[in-house]
Amino acid sequence: MKNSNEAEMKLFYTDIRTSLTEILTREAEELVAAGKRVFYIAPNSLSFEKERAVLECLSQQASFAITVTRFAQMARYLVLNDLPAKTSLDDIGLGMAFYKCLAELDPKDLRVYGAIKQDPQFIQQLIELYHEMTTAQMSFLDLESLTDEDKRADLLLIFEKVTAYLNQGQLAQGSQLSHLIEAIENDKVSSDFTQIALVIDGFTRFSAEEERIVDLLHGKGVEIVIGAYASKKAYASPFSEGNLYQASVDFLHHLASKYQTPAQDYSQTHEKMDSFDKASRLLESSYDFSEFTLDVDEKDRDNLQIWSCLTQKEELELVARSIRQKLHANPDLSYKHFRILLGDVASYQLSLKTIFDQYQIPFYLGRSESMAHHPLTQFVESILALKRYRFRQEDLINLLRTSLYTDLSQPDIDAFEQYIRYLGINGLPAFQQTFTKSHHGKFDLERLNALRLRILSPLETLFASRKQKAENLLQKWNSFLKEGAVTKQLQDLTATMEALEQERQTEVWKAFCHVLEQFATVFAGSQVSLEDFLALLHSGMSLSQYRTIPATVNTVLVQSYDLIAPLTADFVYAIGLTQDHLPKIAQNTSLLTDEERQNLNQATEEGAQLLIASSENLKKNRYTMLSLVNSARKQLVLSAPSLFNESESKESAYLQELVHFGFSRKEKRMNHKGLSKEDMGSYHSLLSSLVAYHQQGEMSETEQDLTFIKVLARVMGKN
Repeated sequence: MKNSNEAEMKLFYTDIRTSLTEILTREAEELVAAGKRVFYIAPNSLSFEKERAVLECLSQQASFAITVTRFAQMARYLVLNDLPAKTSLDDIGLGMAFYKCLAELDPKDLRVYGAIKQDPQFIQQLIELYHEMTTAQMSFLDLESLTDEDKRADLLLIFEKVTAYLNQGQLAQGSQLSHLIEAIENDKVSSDFTQIALVIDGFTRFSAEEERIVDLLHGKGVEIVIGAYASKKAYASPFSEGNLYQASVDFLHHLASKYQTPAQDYSQTHEKMDSFDKASRLLESSYDFSEFTLDVDEKDRDNLQIWSCLTQKEELELVARSIRQKLHANPDLSYKHFRILLGDVASYQLSLKTIFDQYQIPFYLGRSESMAHHPLTQFVESILALKRYRFRQEDLINLLRTSLYTDLSQPDIDAFEQYIRYLGINGLPAFQQTFTKSHHGKFDLERLNALRLRILSPLETLFASRKQKAENLLQKWNSFLKEGAVTKQLQDLTATMEALEQERQTEVWKAFCHVLEQFATVFAGSQVSLEDFLALLHSGMSLSQYRTIPATVNTVLVQSYDLIAPLTADFVYAIGLTQDHLPKIAQNTSLLTDEERQNLNQATEEGAQLLIASSENLKKNRYTMLSLVNSARKQLVLSAPSLFNESESKESAYLQELVHFGFSRKEKRMNHKGLSKEDMGSYHSLLSSLVAYHQQGEMSETEQDLTFIKVLARVMGKN
């Protein structure tokens, strides 16, 4: 029986070669024409891109009535004026709250986790479990259902203590979405729901929290439109298990059953079946065991290419050359028409920058970077080690090598390091004594003692700090940063950097200041020792991430392949697609096993649901492969190297399937033994090719080739 307030719930699917975003944007425009304010919801990983895609699809100019956002951000729009003022904590602050509460527990109080209670990795796992339980619509009391008695007692004790602490400090708990759910359930939202509509794009499953908010808003009169990709055959099939579209079909069937509204078919008839549609249909038929044959011709093999390369570096260089050649051949193309997808981002990150800079291709890797290895984090780590281990020589040298402490020149630092290593000076008392041994005048003692005082003075002042209020400790830390010339050194270092690098350093400094702000929030009014402060600061910085946004729209976007959506760019290069990386098998590294998650899901009320990654693996990976095959509008390259991280690797079974269907595998190699028009692209890359050619140590076979090389070298030498 439908509630009288309930508005329409519209579900539909379309074929994967039709733009879902275009259809949903038209739906959004119709809702705006009917006087609605539309929230266009995209998954977190796609919201930035989706905003641009929606703007491109709007029939007129941008509309203020359509807000492209994420579920969590929508919650902020709706309850901004309705929630009591509470200080919110992010993961950094939450980690500090766990650290503080665990520090107050005796290791004997914890039966399982006593020995690792302040281990950063354990605290990270607690934060993840905290978020997971919020997303799953569970409270920590649901952990009572765990069958492992010791584990249950430990987790209940930890979460009870942290929750009590957050309540006492009036610190906001849970996610923004959970605040909205609570506000709607208690009628504390002033927004007129009948004037709001939701358009939801890019989802193949909702978390329990997302499903709850959709349900509540629907019940309050919010019109909701949800679209997904599926084939007619897959949606009509009574059996979806193992189907390529299983993720989206299960999602639509679940919503159709819940809201008693069938999903409408918005599939379009295309004049001609393109190469990617062929590949999709052949893949689908192989997974649903239906008989289906299609001819794959040369044009299809050109549109969907499978490369076999030797190394990752060679893959990147071949991609860079291909982009350069396409840009040279077609003046209407620009960098934004290309997309690069990586099988494993971390393995390609360094080579990507080196090779794309060489080919002068601007790119943006949409990935948060960890601060764990930044000099600022190493600076804090060195000071913590100096305090904890009473001024070890190695820790002081590490501090000076960050180039952030004191404004000493490199020759001064080298001279100081040479002296203390030569004499084996170790420990604070030894450093506090005047240097007197010049070793027959070999060392300039006057200069070295001046350096000693400059290095020691700020540290001695800081280390004299006793346990005190967090606010006072932060003031002393601020004074230390000034006396140690840390802020000045950072400014001097960034002044000579390129604009993009300067932006990165600005983001790092913001992240550093944010960690200090979260410390001030969590420990307001509390007594904290210097060592605990430094440990918390280092832990917070190690967990911190920062990211920059592309300075211009005209760049080649680079991302992990599993974040791709259909019809994303004209030309797509997906590289590193080895057996180990395609498909990606999600591993459970949390504090709860899959079996425990299953038991908690069964023991809790309907609507509360923890994600069990292993049960989602198959359908998620098949849908990802489908999105990957359809990611390009004009040409797609799928590539796998024979050597991955210097170990032998095999190409993904998915690529082998495509070869079996008739798409051909091309052996691609860099040829440094000769130069051709393919080497043209940018000055730097051509110069690199010329050097590589000469390093071969082989003379050209013909006089004509030799003349060409000599003239080319002479022309380039003039530039």
